[in-house]
Amino acid sequence: MSKKVLVTGSTRGIGKGILERFHRGNWDVCISGRNINEVEGITNNLNGIRNNSAIGMAVDLEAKSDLIALFESINKLWGELDCIVFNIGSGSGVKGLTATFEENELTTKINFTNIVKQFNTFIDLIKLNNRSGSVIFIGSIAQKINVNAPISYSNSKRALNTFAKYQALTLASRKIRVNIINPGHILTETGVWDKKRINTPEEFNDFIGENIPIGMIGKVEEIAETVFFCAANPNQNFLVGANIDVDGGTSLID
Repeated sequence: MSKKVLVTGSTRGIGKGILERFHRGNWDVCISGRNINEVEGITNNLNGIRNNSAIGMAVDLEAKSDLIALFESINKLWGELDCIVFNIGSGSGVKGLTATFEENELTTKINFTNIVKQFNTFIDLIKLNNRSGSVIFIGSIAQKINVNAPISYSNSKRALNTFAKYQALTLASRKIRVNIINPGHILTETGVWDKKRINTPEEFNDFIGENIPIGMIGKVEEIAETVFFCAANPNQNFLVGANIDVDGGTSLID
C-alpha cells in the first residue's frame, strides 16, 4: 500500500514541486490550494499518471471550516497520513520599520499562526497510523539572516523554527519525526526571481554573484528533493529536529 502525504499550498511553486516529487516516489498525494481549477487540474493529471494516486480539495486553510473539511475528507478517503508538509507562506509585504501593526499582524498570521492551527488540526492523521510518520515545515533563511524581507516575515519564520524544534522533541517518542527546511533564493515560475531574471537580467546576475556563493539561483527541485529525502528515505529515521538550510551558501556570508 502506498504511503500518503498532504502538502499544503501545493498548486504552484515550491509546494507543487514537493507534491510532484512525492508522487514520482510512488506516494499517494493530497493537493490543497484556493483555486479549484488548479487543484482539479493537478489531481486529474496525477491520477492520469497513476490511477487513484491523488486526491485534492480547494480550500482556504485560514478558515476553520475549511481546515475541518479537509481533515474530514482525508480521514474518510484514507484514514491516516504518513507525512505532512506545511508549505504555505508569503514573504510579500511592507519592508522596514514603516509597516503598520495590521500589516505585521497579517504577515505573522500567514507565516506562523495559521501554520500552528493547521498543524494542530492535521497531526492527528499521522498519529492514527500507529506506525511512524514525518512532518516537514518549510521555513526560510530569513529567520536568521537579513535577506531584505519584511521584519514580521523574518520573525514569523524564526518562530516557526522554534515551534518545529519543540514539536520534534514532543513527538519523537511517538516515532513522528519533525524537521524544517529553510530555502534560500529559489526560482519559481512567475515568481519574483523569475520576473527579475527576465526584466532586469544584469541586476539578477549581480545579485547572485554578490549573495549566493555557489553562483546560481536555487531550483524548486532542490527543495523538493531535500524534503523527500528527509521524509521518505528509510535510512533517515535518526533525523529529528533538524534545521536544514538549502541556500547555496547564502546563510554563511557574514
